[in-house]
Amino acid sequence: MSFEKPVVVIDNGSYNIKAGFSCDNHPVAMFRTVVGRPSYLNGGYGREYYDVHIGDEAVAKIDELDLNQPIVNGRIVHWDNMERIWHYLFYKELKVAPEDRSMMLACSAVSSMDEKLKCCEIIFETLNIPALCIQSQAVLSLYGSGYSTGISVDLGYDTADVCPVYEGGLIRYAHMQTNYAGAQFANFFKESLAEKNYHDFGIRTPEILEGMKRYLYITQDISMSRKDYKRIYTLPSGEKIDIGYEAFMGAEMIFQPRVIMGPNVNVIALQEAIVTAAMKCDADLRSELYEAVVLCGGMSMIPGLSTRLATEVEEITHKPVNILMTSEAYAVAWLGGATFAGMPASKQMWVTKKQYKDYGAKIVKNKFM
Repeated sequence: MSFEKPVVVIDNGSYNIKAGFSCDNHPVAMFRTVVGRPSYLNGGYGREYYDVHIGDEAVAKIDELDLNQPIVNGRIVHWDNMERIWHYLFYKELKVAPEDRSMMLACSAVSSMDEKLKCCEIIFETLNIPALCIQSQAVLSLYGSGYSTGISVDLGYDTADVCPVYEGGLIRYAHMQTNYAGAQFANFFKESLAEKNYHDFGIRTPEILEGMKRYLYITQDISMSRKDYKRIYTLPSGEKIDIGYEAFMGAEMIFQPRVIMGPNVNVIALQEAIVTAAMKCDADLRSELYEAVVLCGGMSMIPGLSTRLATEVEEITHKPVNILMTSEAYAVAWLGGATFAGMPASKQMWVTKKQYKDYGAKIVKNKFM
């Protein structure tokens, strides 16, 4: 296996994809995980020549394109578009030949073995990558924070995963999902504003809702003055609206979903998901798991989240909890991939193109379980 050149590290995200080299301390490329095709085709692709737009370029031309997200709820659902994005990453963003670089791929905790096999098929047979390693984003987020044991709390666009990790291994049976992530924040904003007669912002509605999510915040004891409560958002038209209620209540649902949305809602409070995940593990591990609760994903950067989460978990467990949070939580899993790729001990967990050709699915299952 040749690692003469820095490994390409790719973190597949439902909303953003991050990519770069293992020698760097930050992704070189980061853009929306979307592929856009001309809307006038009406889905009839292949009958005539057309341009395909990827990432932020596609989002900028949303008026003219039909956008497709190849990753939904952490799973790859459109393989042709995923292949296009990987190809675009190598040739347009990173400007390296894929057959010249080994690749570290960070995937979701819910990725199945069939999905990993399909990734290997495309990466080895189409992109001609010489060596590949697939690791869970949860495991890599721990490495990116300097730990190999702890609990990864990944608050992403359409999934919120709580995954205990022990000595670099994912404890799959203890995996929990809260069912409340970035997409649900946007839905809450949309429904709440519709009640105020802000029914539709046009084709740019998703972009506007994403902008509003930046106003989310969490308080320590949910008591505050009306002055502090107000949040003003300026629409593209120039109109200013108060989204203070949405900014406060949307984030508060992370901790009190049943109080706000009703007792039958299919959402688990984040602190309950963390404690439940830890309780599913051996009793001897729990204190060690609580020593490194790593927040990652774009939605984990909501102001006040880490402080409030520590309080909520400690009230349940009556034990100290160490919540780890960085200003670049969106890139923690990628950084973990870069760290992992540079570890000499990790080399035994890679699959080479020759091994894949000789042993096929068997070697993939042995390495990437």
